[in-house]
Amino acid sequence: MAVVEGAAAKAFEHLLLAHTEAAAEIRSRIPGARAGIAHNMLDFAPDRADSLADRRLAGAGEALYNRALLDGLATGDVRWIFPGKGRAAFSVQGLERSSDFVGVNYYSRVHLRLSNLFRMAGEFFYRDRDGRGLTEMGWEVHPQGLAPMVRLAASSGLPVIVTENGIATGDDRRRRAFLREHALVLSHLVAGGVPVQGYFYWSLLDNFEWLEGFRPRFGLFEVDYATGARRRRPSADTFASLGRTMARESAAADGVRALAPREDPEEPPARALPAEESDERGPASRT
Repeated sequence: MAVVEGAAAKAFEHLLLAHTEAAAEIRSRIPGARAGIAHNMLDFAPDRADSLADRRLAGAGEALYNRALLDGLATGDVRWIFPGKGRAAFSVQGLERSSDFVGVNYYSRVHLRLSNLFRMAGEFFYRDRDGRGLTEMGWEVHPQGLAPMVRLAASSGLPVIVTENGIATGDDRRRRAFLREHALVLSHLVAGGVPVQGYFYWSLLDNFEWLEGFRPRFGLFEVDYATGARRRRPSADTFASLGRTMARESAAADGVRALAPREDPEEPPARALPAEESDERGPASRT
């Protein structure tokens, strides 16, 4: 029996219905087209590691925010509970066949703390536990969280494309380090046989953020909002170089797996990606 209570639950149901129908319509008009859905994911952690309540709240956040959609894409059945906002238990016919890939939008880790046991009220925080400094959005830089999010998405049985991943900062050295660290995580995943089919950095250009306006700077290209002029940042060359390296590694990994699949794909050996050629010679011409 279907149960859909609350505006948020109804919106979630209709989003999945719309996705399923739209994907079918796209394929009917463009044979061979691939359709998927992008899923914003967070790495949830207890704010107090020794608190059972915080650990359970982090698990509930994972189930609500990350797993509910992925389970629906895998089975067609959705179970969703958001205390105070609604709950849902329903099936969408054809949902489990609607996607050719799942997109992962990953930016940060969030820490959850149970603030009121009787009302089951929680708070969330972006901490700087590793001392990297928060971004211009106030988010933690936590590349280690990308791996479990991609693995969780792949548990749906679908190939994974990282559809958004980026950092808002005026310091392009931080952006370059961010790219290298997240590329290393993806390199290990690919070497371990996780079906990662692509990566999109957010964003090519500095952009308007709905909640923050033009202040945060995400772009590989700097935008002068007064004149519209655009300037290539060195991180654009870092991105290009890492993309070429990842393409070579992915092709090599495909060949190795075809000959001798890894027995333990979860923990590939750690290694460093080569530094990009453009680091020492400044911005390269656009390719």
